[in-house]
Amino acid sequence: MINISKKFRDRKCSLSKEVYDSNYLTSSGAITRSNEALEEEQLENILKQSEFSLPISVKKFYQQVTELSLNWEIVNERHRNGIEREAIFKRDIWIKQNLLDKDYSWEAVRILLSGSLNIPEFKNLIDIEFIKATGMYAAATKVGLTAGSLLPLDTNEFAIACMKHEDGELIDNIYLYTGFGEFPVKLHDMGITFEKYLDLAYKAKCFNYWNLVYCLRDKAPNYELMKRFFPVIFPHIEPDLEEFGITY
Repeated sequence: MINISKKFRDRKCSLSKEVYDSNYLTSSGAITRSNEALEEEQLENILKQSEFSLPISVKKFYQQVTELSLNWEIVNERHRNGIEREAIFKRDIWIKQNLLDKDYSWEAVRILLSGSLNIPEFKNLIDIEFIKATGMYAAATKVGLTAGSLLPLDTNEFAIACMKHEDGELIDNIYLYTGFGEFPVKLHDMGITFEKYLDLAYKAKCFNYWNLVYCLRDKAPNYELMKRFFPVIFPHIEPDLEEFGITY
């Protein structure tokens, strides 16, 4: 398993640092609560009591950190020179023609031009009420599965990454469920492990709906947005997006 803090939170060489170094973003950095991470014996006792089995990668994750939450967005007038920096996007011709002129509000565009990764703490991962609150408890039945058999791993407004729970075992393969809002109901088999999911999230810098771009490539509604504005937002980073069907 990758070193979560080094990959996402370290002040010198992580995604949090890359976000901080962008002239266009604001973020509080990655939240991990690593000081509260579960000890191996403690985690094993919880699993035994709940008759629940985890893949090695997920175990190693929760032995490093309690959760992993990282969110970033474009600066605005509340930030120093924010109006000028925000204008790079707000006045962009492509955004105007393809989004603002098609009844998208600027706030909606700002959401599309944001980034997020939200891996819940372990107790929520196996909590029925939490699963119901994300909408995934009932959503599983819409794709022919038993209610509660899809556990939400990375929550977003309209697309949720999840893993299948079968006979008390969490299967190390990531699926992406769409079906909220105007998104069509579908369970995309991403065909990747939990550790690979984290690696891809890092490469995409958690750009909003990066996982949908991974599944659909240029058919994803946000593909062109990500392709055009990734290098604008992260001019100091050499893009590594070939696995998303994006090359420059």
